[in-house]
Amino acid sequence: MEKPTQLAFSDQATFTFFRLEILIPIVIIASGFIIVLVTGDASLADLALEIAIFSALCLGWVGIFVAIAWGHRLWETWAINRMFAGEIWECWQFSSSAWLARVEADCNLISPEDDGQNPYSGVIASSIFGLIIASIMIAITFFAIKDPEIKVALRISAGFVFLLLVGIGLFQPLADKYRAGRYRQKALRIAEPHVWFGPDGIYHETLGHTSLKELHKVTDQTRSRKAIQFTVVVSSDSYDDLVKVRFPVPSGSEEQAARLVLRYRQERLLT
Repeated sequence: MEKPTQLAFSDQATFTFFRLEILIPIVIIASGFIIVLVTGDASLADLALEIAIFSALCLGWVGIFVAIAWGHRLWETWAINRMFAGEIWECWQFSSSAWLARVEADCNLISPEDDGQNPYSGVIASSIFGLIIASIMIAITFFAIKDPEIKVALRISAGFVFLLLVGIGLFQPLADKYRAGRYRQKALRIAEPHVWFGPDGIYHETLGHTSLKELHKVTDQTRSRKAIQFTVVVSSDSYDDLVKVRFPVPSGSEEQAARLVLRYRQERLLT
């Protein structure tokens, strides 16, 4: 089967503004401006320069993630084209019912609320941690600081830290639900998707490309979990991490999966 005309890309190659790495720094700094405006004598006009600098920094911060996602997309486009220009070892197709069941199971892992679990259990931990930090900050105002203005500012900051950590705990279930819904929409774009396996990569018709350039291990799990599992090496500046990527096996393709695992071991891991 030929390469699809409309390519799908992995999450790394898809930019989304609603990421904690993007939102948390922006929310923290913006909250600082709000505290200054509420507790101090400054007006918006007085903070015009600071707000302009903050806005520029926000645009730059978002731009960094846009550039990273765009770079991943360019690389994935090249990798997908290279994969289909070479030999395709296997091509599977999922039935609509099997794929729907798989997507719903994945969504339950992303957002436990979808599986009936308590979505706000993390709020307790973040609240306790926030209470400890805030208590330490307030204790400092009683025993280590004599300046009344600094005392007031530190106590206000303690309250802000507590509310921030509680807010993060409350926000996390919403973020998980958003991610699950976004994944569901993307994964079900095609009701019966294909998945292609090549020597150096895997391309899923709705989920995008997975590189196997740094393949470390491949395991046949068709008997226990109806899947094959790839372990790839993800390198950073300081260390190498082994990441496990599991691909479900469509019903009736168990023998092909076993042969595929054997071929990866013989031609990729023993060379």
